[in-house]
Amino acid sequence: MISLLLPLFQVPALGQSSLLLPDYPASYVVTEDDTLWTIASQFLRDPERWPEVWTPDTYLDDSDLIYPGDILLVSFDGGSPRILMQRGDRMMEKLSPSMRPQTLTSAIPAIPLEAIENSFSRNRIVTQAEFDAAPYIVANTGNNLAIGTGDEVFAPGIWPTGTSTFEIYRAGRHYWDASGEVDLGLEVEYLGFASIEATESDGVNRMLINNSSKEIRVGDRLLIREQSRINATIFPTEPASHLQGEIIAFLNNDSLASQLDTVVINLGLRDNLEIGNILSIRQPGVTMTDEVECSRMSFKERFSNLFKRDSLQLPAEEIGVILVYKTFEQVSYAVIIDNTAPAKLQNPVVSP
Repeated sequence: MISLLLPLFQVPALGQSSLLLPDYPASYVVTEDDTLWTIASQFLRDPERWPEVWTPDTYLDDSDLIYPGDILLVSFDGGSPRILMQRGDRMMEKLSPSMRPQTLTSAIPAIPLEAIENSFSRNRIVTQAEFDAAPYIVANTGNNLAIGTGDEVFAPGIWPTGTSTFEIYRAGRHYWDASGEVDLGLEVEYLGFASIEATESDGVNRMLINNSSKEIRVGDRLLIREQSRINATIFPTEPASHLQGEIIAFLNNDSLASQLDTVVINLGLRDNLEIGNILSIRQPGVTMTDEVECSRMSFKERFSNLFKRDSLQLPAEEIGVILVYKTFEQVSYAVIIDNTAPAKLQNPVVSP
């Protein structure tokens, strides 16, 4: 067996690509605690480039999945490194009909961005002060009433240096904590983006609307374009510490949300929440009357407890999983990637 594997590691001069770590392992056995990120970090300088070297064997069962016990090996194809896999041994046991507990073995998760990015919102959360201080559209250059792609507009304001492209937003909902006293931020609706064509006077720029997703109006604000912080492959991770929050809004103002819908949660950068973190959606357990306990009471006791009947609070149950894709200071956007029941406002979200 060893002699068959040796040729895989006779690396040609060009084969030691900058992709690989200098001390990458000859082989690596996947463990139950691994994530795709930790596996990629064993071999690559930049774990995000895993898709460039991963070569699944289509003859294996579930060839796109990696399981604990699988063996990963490095090979070279025309000088380019490739990661190959040998499926780990599976214990064979003859079973007779009976109930047996069995530990589930989970595949190492990874999510291609293209599979869910159409569900992402381009809205943002800013402070009221940031919104008020942003440059704004004051007029368009033509006589048309509607402003859209290809139109030119005038915008006064204080402009950041070194930036010529801006996103266009309109004020939306304001979020507050449950007490109504703590300001969580202003949600602004994405409308499109524009670039500076010329400076007309001190503080006034002529802007070209490069793209618009809906009609743009006088008064809409111009904010510096966001840089995407999401890579082509998403590696879901658990938060660094235990977190507990709740769903405070849905983007479409519905009362329920399901798979691939975006939810707004009251956790953010201040809570050390990160893009790629996953959280569990919980449904509070049902409160029910303890009829057994009530049956032991006298009539007088039952009557005195008529409006405060002894009750049982059943445990909360998980009804879904969300993936965080945009984080702000006090709130975040997350997409529901799996659910067994519709999510509701005020559903708790907790570390899985």
